Amino acid sequence: MIGYMPANVSLEFIKAKEEYEKARSPKEKLAALQKMYSLAPSHKGAENLRRELTKKIAALRRELEKEKKGKKHAKDEFAVKKEGMFQIVIIGLPNSGKSTLLKFLTGIEVQIADYPFTTQKPEKGVMQLDGAKFQLVELPALIEGSSSGKANGLKILNVVRNADAIIMVVDSPESYRILKSELENAGIKINKQKPKIKIERSNFGGITITGKHFLKMREEEAIDMLKSHGIFNASVLLEEETTPQKLMEALDKRFVYKKCIFLCRNKESYENIIEKENAILYSLDADPAEIKKKIVELLDIILIYTKKPHEKADMNEPLILKNGATVENVAKILHKELAKRIKYARVWGSTKFPGQRVGKDYKLKNKDIVEIAIS
Repeated sequence: MIGYMPANVSLEFIKAKEEYEKARSPKEKLAALQKMYSLAPSHKGAENLRRELTKKIAALRRELEKEKKGKKHAKDEFAVKKEGMFQIVIIGLPNSGKSTLLKFLTGIEVQIADYPFTTQKPEKGVMQLDGAKFQLVELPALIEGSSSGKANGLKILNVVRNADAIIMVVDSPESYRILKSELENAGIKINKQKPKIKIERSNFGGITITGKHFLKMREEEAIDMLKSHGIFNASVLLEEETTPQKLMEALDKRFVYKKCIFLCRNKESYENIIEKENAILYSLDADPAEIKKKIVELLDIILIYTKKPHEKADMNEPLILKNGATVENVAKILHKELAKRIKYARVWGSTKFPGQRVGKDYKLKNKDIVEIAIS
């Protein structure tokens, strides 16, 4: 039971508390407690409530972690090797058109039928654009309750967690709601930034916080939250406004952050999408190359070509990196030892003049050509 509660908690908080009291499994209790924490008042009078919730959440996480370690997992038939490519998973409800989309974008022959759950295991294909290769993986259908284990949901969502990005096939307003909810329940946050809070553990020295002006709670409360999660010695760097909820999110290892593109099969679905900047209205009559181009643009990635000294650039297979990547990031992909020996690089494309010398921290732009010199 939850003890003291301030008088001004919201109706949503009370409903979440009822969910917690009805929950039977540790996982259900944890989900309800996290919802309560996110809805708890942020004023000083609610500090004791937040502290109690923090302790209960930390205890349940430890219990679930022990449970997880105690289980021996058989080989997962849903696991998909990335094979050195940028991996994009295709998700949707039953009969949403996932298989048709995979064939449309990759040309691979897949089983397509009018009955639900045609796809029983992950199907792979390769989407190519400007020489870059993307591994597309169509996953078996998700349903309402997948995040609780229905219809192999946990195995399917685990593949989503490990992918580089997501394509969500939306064929109705209801499918948009269900799929977003299942991802959120599984700790998969789409099109959101990870909290800008860096926590580096150490062996001694207690807890030091840099960027205290960003704290929207007392420093003592922040330290209590860290300690309740087993962090007693650490350097914490805050780079944005940090509320109790934001710090709790940063401490929650369940959360992963993924770019998600919504591919809408009809206008009604498209109009219902809130994040229209990440949505594409498409039809099978469209040019596949145009749809591929739009997908890659929305992924917020860049294609980088490489060359060796005195040789032509390799324009056949560019590297795929996140927007904002540097010369050093390129070197690490090519060979981990190369990054340690960078002397300088020459870049063609985004620099003021072709082949300009730059340092390892130079931020590259889409379709730059990079030549790395080592010491």
